[in-house]
Amino acid sequence: MSMLNIGMSGLNASMAALTATSNNVSNAMVPGYSRQQVVMSSVGNGTYGSGSGVMVDGVRRISDQYQVTQQWNATSNLGFAETQASYFGQVEQIFGSEGNSISAGLDLLFASLNSAMEQPNEIALRQGVLNEAKALTQRFNSISEGVHTQVNQIEGQIGASAKEINAQLETISSFNEQIQASNASGNVPLSLLDARDAAIDDLSKIIDVNIVHDANNMVNISLVQGQPLLSGTTASKIQVSPDPSNPLFSQLSVQFGQSSFPLDESAGGSLGALLDYRDNSLVESIAFNNELAQTMADEFNTILKAGTDLNGNTPTQDLFTYDPTNPAGTLKISADFKPDMLAFGQDGTPGDNSNLKALVELADKSFTFDSMGIDATMGDAFASKIGELGSASRQAKMAKETAEKVQIEAQSQWASTSGVNMDEEGVNLIIYQQSYQANAKVISTADQLFQTILNSI
Repeated sequence: MSMLNIGMSGLNASMAALTATSNNVSNAMVPGYSRQQVVMSSVGNGTYGSGSGVMVDGVRRISDQYQVTQQWNATSNLGFAETQASYFGQVEQIFGSEGNSISAGLDLLFASLNSAMEQPNEIALRQGVLNEAKALTQRFNSISEGVHTQVNQIEGQIGASAKEINAQLETISSFNEQIQASNASGNVPLSLLDARDAAIDDLSKIIDVNIVHDANNMVNISLVQGQPLLSGTTASKIQVSPDPSNPLFSQLSVQFGQSSFPLDESAGGSLGALLDYRDNSLVESIAFNNELAQTMADEFNTILKAGTDLNGNTPTQDLFTYDPTNPAGTLKISADFKPDMLAFGQDGTPGDNSNLKALVELADKSFTFDSMGIDATMGDAFASKIGELGSASRQAKMAKETAEKVQIEAQSQWASTSGVNMDEEGVNLIIYQQSYQANAKVISTADQLFQTILNSI
């Protein structure tokens, strides 16, 4: 009977190993699946001091927590870098496109002013100045529309990210609850652990998280600054509310029980990237566009007010008008402004171009732009902004490429430990199949010996 028992234990162990290997093969293409391995031990106290077969102690999940954590960190960094690269690339196109170039628009406006220098009374030349002035306002308007479109996109993504974080935290909380219940029965389904890791990976793309495993195999999650997101089965909520200091923007907070914590760009991941870009580069771009538009409009209006128009009258209407709360977006030529209203002269005499000269000199006049911290002409200031955005866009693109490589490396390291190697599993199938057949032979031999003994009685 000892041989039969030993053979049967080997048969069961081989079948368990074949089942685990088959499960690995069938799940090889499932993202986040950690390969499984049957744990066996030898049974002692057999006849004549020998063993009594093999025991299946269970099935273990092959997972290195350090590698998993590295993968989550890489995912978070990639989420941050991808988002930054996307928005910096967009804003570079907004400011850098030929049709939006303020420098080019200013050059055309000043060229039209120079063309009118010899014949300041010529209506066609004056109309040319008005045409270029109007075209310049449209360039400001277009940039303003582009950056405010980004604001709307970002705010939409912030709201969607908050909902996704809340959903993922509830999902992970549910997994914790199921794992806690399974712990009581002593049998945690390995698929639950894989599913929870996959949910944490999805969460880490949106925000950078710290994960702590407790003694009951549950996970507790917090932000890198320590704000709690999940404690056991209790999940926090990300709340979105209007920013009192800026009606265009929203602000985020973490609500955990009765406590509330602010959430800013330090959150990392794609959400941190959105907040970082919005609150820094985008705010600066909007401020610069408005400052440049207001400077240009105010300077032209001031000089024109000091002159006389084609009829020898002092102007009563500004050339440019705008809403001070959004200069670039509302900049336009005053309604019903006619070519003869341009105050090119100063003494009211026909052909006087002295005030026109003052307008032309604006091309080389330096101004202080607080939004960029520079002193420069209007055209040079815009060129500097283009250079700044181009540099930021290149850096964001390189950061994204680096993050992609790190993510690939982290994935490769995880796969080398936890991933399914089809060649290895193929070899295991042959080994376990042969083991099964050998144990079956042991049982067959034991049966033959037993029959021989029976026949000899």
